[in-house]
Amino acid sequence: MTEAINERVEVITVYNREKGAVPYKVRWQGRSYLVDKLAYYHKKREGRVITHVFNVSTESLDMRLEFNSENLHWILKEVADGTTN
Repeated sequence: MTEAINERVEVITVYNREKGAVPYKVRWQGRSYLVDKLAYYHKKREGRVITHVFNVSTESLDMRLEFNSENLHWILKEVADGTTN
């Protein structure tokens, strides 16, 4: 089931010479999630603000993270646990 979240989170990134900076670990609601896979990345522009969008998978969740390049905040936009309604 996919759920909209829209909360600020803490993210540790690593630099990969092929992929650039990618999320490594996400801290949300007092729990840490190690990123297993970067499924998809793209960036979008709204006016002068560039937002980097990462779809990642952890052991138990799929997450869509957005990094705002103007204010340097990470937002967890949605999570999915692999089940359906």
